[in-house]
Order: sequence, then C-alpha cells, then structure tokens
Amino acid sequence: MKNLSTILSSLALIGVIYLLVQNNNSSSASGESQTKEMPTKSAGELRLAYVNTDSLVANYNYHQDLKVKLEGRAKNIEADLQSKSRAFQENVSILEQQAANLSPQQIQQAQAELQQKQQELMMYRDEQSQALAMEEQELTLLLKADMDLLLDSLKVEMGYDFIFSFDPTSSVLAANPEWDITDIVVEGLNKTYATKKGEKE
Repeated sequence: MKNLSTILSSLALIGVIYLLVQNNNSSSASGESQTKEMPTKSAGELRLAYVNTDSLVANYNYHQDLKVKLEGRAKNIEADLQSKSRAFQENVSILEQQAANLSPQQIQQAQAELQQKQQELMMYRDEQSQALAMEEQELTLLLKADMDLLLDSLKVEMGYDFIFSFDPTSSVLAANPEWDITDIVVEGLNKTYATKKGEKE
C-alpha cells in the first residue's frame, strides 16, 4: 500500500528533523551526561559542533524500535485491507455470476450495496492511514523531547553556541571529524532510552 509505505519512509528522516537545532536561549535541568574533551571550531567567539544524522538514525535504539513498531502496524493494516478487498472482489464476482438470474431491480440493488461497501472500504483505508500517521507524529514528539533535552544539556556543559546536523543532504559540505559529537549524542540518548524502558518493564 503506497500511502503507508510513504508514511514509513518518512520515519527515516526523523533523526534529521530533530537535529535541525537552533541556538536555544533556554537551558534544561542538568543531569548526568557523557563528556569528553572536544575541540571546537571558533568563528569569532562562536563554538560549533555537529551531529552526523545518518549515524544517529542507525544507532539510536529508540528510533530503531519505533521503526520496527510502525512497520509492524503498517503490515497489519495492509493485511487487513487486502483481506477486506478480497472479500469485496468475491462479492463482485458472485454478482456477475448470478446476474443472468436476477431482475434489473435486484441487480441495481446489489450494485448499490457493493458501491456502499466499496466506499466503506476506502474510508476504512483512509482512517487507518491517518491513525498510523498520528501515531508516528506522537512518537516523533517523544523523540524530539529527548533530543532537545540532551542537546540543551550538551550545549550548556560544553559551551556550544551552535550544534549543526551533517549528512549528504545538509548544507554543510564538509566538516572536521574532530567536531563530531555524534557518539556522545547517541550514547546519551540510548542511556536515557534504556532507563525509561527499564522503568516501564
């Protein structure tokens, strides 16, 4: 189902969306975070760092778990729709086979009923697609909240003015790997996720 595939494919961009981080004047409550001595590029008095979004998406456990969850939901919806579609087609075939023995009024009534079922099937498909999209949006907000907290904490702790995203589609064409804080971000996010996951279990 193409629309569901489109929804799922957008999940791979979640990490990119999160990392389009601007300089945020508010600071979050400080907690334990991973630190190391990191050289930073100075532009005047600015201190810069970047996150490789491809690496983040591949190694962020929460993102991977959510991707699997949404893919499972999409497959279940698709299987359900295929089952309903097969049942509808069977009803169409039955009508075609029985048409010779039916009166024009009976054929007209049967066609109206099939048309109603077809409309209901299309509405069901749209409702399920919308529900999946809303679920993805809710999960995206949860991911973003964790990302914002960690990046705000790193920004304050390490004195960064800007934290950029870096990937093949970004406007940054090249970057010194010494300014890469991806490992720190991934480690911090995975630690937060493991803690929350343990609390739920």
